[in-house]
Amino acid sequence: MNQKTGWAVVAVVVVAGALFYFWPRISAAPAPADPYISTPSQEVEQSAMLGTWRSSTDAKFTREIDADGVMIDRYEGEASAGINGEWSFVDPATVSGLAMPAASLAGLKVVKVVWEGGAETTYFAVNKLDEKSMTTTDLTGTGSVTVYAKI
Repeated sequence: MNQKTGWAVVAVVVVAGALFYFWPRISAAPAPADPYISTPSQEVEQSAMLGTWRSSTDAKFTREIDADGVMIDRYEGEASAGINGEWSFVDPATVSGLAMPAASLAGLKVVKVVWEGGAETTYFAVNKLDEKSMTTTDLTGTGSVTVYAKI
């Protein structure tokens, strides 16, 4: 074996070793965020949203948000048990006709609620959320802001 062949073998071994060492780290790089896949921050925010919330401006109105994707709006004194809907987080850039431009919703979680099996669909942004209070903005109608206290 001549000297050139020896260096070529060494170079191949070095390249193969580098690929063997670095390949798992390269292929484990995080994939781009998909707005429809739950991320850890969405899971944390979702768990903070769960429970029953009372409107601070109308004490008769409550909103129950369940982990199984069910939302129930109730109004004290009404004969019905409440209005049921299915909720999920959505990317505001994929929704048309919101009360605010999608660009102004950057950094906010946007929730889609399909009420009563599709009778109506509404959207709201979660402006503020902690363990005791939640502030939302209606994105389907007038853009009204509602402040809730957890009960």
